Amino acid sequence: MIDNPFSYGKTVDGPFFYGRETELEEIKLSMRNATNLIIYSPRRIGKSSLVLKALKDLENEGHPVVYIDFFKVSSREKLIELYAREVVRPMKGWEKGLQWIQGLIRGIQPVMGLDQAGLPELRLSVDPSQTARAFEDIINLPVRSAREKCWIVVFDEFQEIEKLNGASFEKELRATIQHHRNVSYVFLGSQRHLLLNMFSRKERAFYNFGKLYRLQKPSEEASVQFLHARFKAGGFRVSDELVRNILDHTRNIPYYLQYLSAEIWEYARLSVSEPEAIFKQALERLLINQNDYFQGIRAQFTPFQMKLLSAVALHGYGTYESEFLQKYRLYPTSSVQKAYKRLTDLDILEKQNNQFGITDPFFALWLKQES
Repeated sequence: MIDNPFSYGKTVDGPFFYGRETELEEIKLSMRNATNLIIYSPRRIGKSSLVLKALKDLENEGHPVVYIDFFKVSSREKLIELYAREVVRPMKGWEKGLQWIQGLIRGIQPVMGLDQAGLPELRLSVDPSQTARAFEDIINLPVRSAREKCWIVVFDEFQEIEKLNGASFEKELRATIQHHRNVSYVFLGSQRHLLLNMFSRKERAFYNFGKLYRLQKPSEEASVQFLHARFKAGGFRVSDELVRNILDHTRNIPYYLQYLSAEIWEYARLSVSEPEAIFKQALERLLINQNDYFQGIRAQFTPFQMKLLSAVALHGYGTYESEFLQKYRLYPTSSVQKAYKRLTDLDILEKQNNQFGITDPFFALWLKQES
């Protein structure tokens, strides 16, 4: 049985990773040179997949690597535990690794447990009275551990640090790691505006901490080649017209491109049809499956914000031009400004050349149907 040749909703590698050769080499070079990076882009472009691919390659070269997903960090104790797991993970002997890290981190008691899959998992008990010292020790570990090649430490979804005592924790972390040498710190997150504010505003602790790196979409040529190759691997030869339809409806954003392609492939297999023949049905099925999710998004916003979003979806983009505002009865201007700011801060809208577009192409299609 042939597996679905497309993958989405998780980090990708292997045949599902495409069109990032130049970017991959650029960020690996920066990491090797201990450059701090802030990698940002619109949602679903593939930041995490790219960074994890780079980490995999550099770890194979002998670089010590640490990857922390701040969505999993609920407290300082949890950050200490996750960091320690990453440090011990590549060590061949768990017992030796545990003894080594216990000797370096004050106030912790490491133990071995089992995860939900029954695999060995490092767990840590942190003495509450020693949390501050344990935190200092674990964050300083890359400079206390002599290695020939630089450490690479990645903080994904870094904007979530604001939930851990916000600005105070930011200042404490910056004060500690700003003196580190031979360490590359990489920051990324899904809420682009929150992330950029942390590194571009003078009043924030991480102002000018590293090199800003905007990740662009893959080239259309790379996406076209990928789609033809993956459909062929899945047992179909597809037309250039279908490939163009997929690119147009997903705006060549990798997550949405693979999502729609996976739906087309699956529906074609189930209906014993050619992909070209079921494109519209597959897209309609996708939007039906996303209905509850989109309803949840809509519930977060005020009636005026939803009115503006619907106008942007119907018009194709939003502006401050009087023709647009009058056509969709959007006034007063102050309310429009507030709505644009709110929706842009949440990455629901993206501003380019004084025009606002909906970042999720499927949400835009759904809004058009609902309007």
